[in-house]
Amino acid sequence: MKQILNIAYYEMMHILKERVLFLMIFFVPLLYASLFGLVYVSGILQHVPLGIVDLDHSKESRDVVSAFENTPDFKVIPEVTTYAALEKGMKTGLIRAGVVIPEDYSQKLSQHQLTQILTIYDGSNLIYGFNTRKYFQQVLNTFSADHTAAYLSGLGMTKHEITNVMDTVSYSMEIWYNPTLSYATFIYMGLALMIFQQIGLLGIGLTATREKERNTWIQFLSAAVSPWKIFLGKALPYYIANFFNYGLVMWVAVRFVNVKIEGSVALIVLLGLLFDIIVVSAGFVVSVYVPNSLLVTRYLMLISVPIFVSSGYSWPSTHIPKIINELVRLMPYTWMAEGFRLLTVKNLGFSYLVDKIIVLIVMAAISLFFALTFSKRRKPPAQTGLAVNGSISYPDKSCLRL
Repeated sequence: MKQILNIAYYEMMHILKERVLFLMIFFVPLLYASLFGLVYVSGILQHVPLGIVDLDHSKESRDVVSAFENTPDFKVIPEVTTYAALEKGMKTGLIRAGVVIPEDYSQKLSQHQLTQILTIYDGSNLIYGFNTRKYFQQVLNTFSADHTAAYLSGLGMTKHEITNVMDTVSYSMEIWYNPTLSYATFIYMGLALMIFQQIGLLGIGLTATREKERNTWIQFLSAAVSPWKIFLGKALPYYIANFFNYGLVMWVAVRFVNVKIEGSVALIVLLGLLFDIIVVSAGFVVSVYVPNSLLVTRYLMLISVPIFVSSGYSWPSTHIPKIINELVRLMPYTWMAEGFRLLTVKNLGFSYLVDKIIVLIVMAAISLFFALTFSKRRKPPAQTGLAVNGSISYPDKSCLRL
């Protein structure tokens, strides 16, 4: 135990001395989490910039304009009053949606003829497009219902009769799990878990390569210290720091970004502990067998984007090609992200997460096995490649003594 703690102390001293490494482990996760939090803090897209072209200029058309002005979903831009201005505004990004009221709107309305209001939205951004289409339907459905009720009232029908006519067919709608359709609840924790994984892998992934580049790894390999003790000593500071970051990011998510995080605290902790074991163990194995820090950095950078995109977190796995689905199921992030969402957003219990937990346990056991039993056979250090950990420092031999 003393050897493990001595190695852990030695590794912690390196973390504290290496300014970049220290910032990466203790501040970058919080920095990234705060940055993403600022981006997604609103959660719900409102005040969509809207241009209205009123070609009728009647009382009836002004009622339509008022319906859009009196909803928080849209923000009417007064500078846009012509079709040419509408086109220009859509091109420049001044507006994201438009409404064109035809010049014969009031005339057709008075004659009870079919009249159409043209609605336009910018589909180049799907988030804007999805929400704008929904908001258009809400505003125009409400306006149409009010207009119909006013017409029936003019015919002398009572309020009760109008209600019976208009409510012949009705429906109710409920949104479960994310009732506000908050984009922050949908995407934020997926990005945060990816940060947790990549920073954790990079931190532990530079431990052995740092020693190789300084030619001090030989002291660990030649010392009478078991491989599992070297791993535990090297990994302990990173394991603690990663789990601290896991809790810190969730606190930021709940406190400042208003992300929905519910479910059993014990299960949240269990998922975090298992994922942390996998990240630290896998990162150490990479560090042992990859020759230098530059290659470690390259490999980890290459895998981050594909894993997130194809994991099924942001795009449904049912609509991802089967071969890609099978490949990403080999990655712990896929199981962790899906399990975390089921737990924190849907508030599901252990019985719904058991398959995810079992897979993470198996992955943790496999990664731990390879980390604890790495070969102490010396390999010649790489002669080329950038040393990410550049300062010169040597381990105190006392950390390897019995």
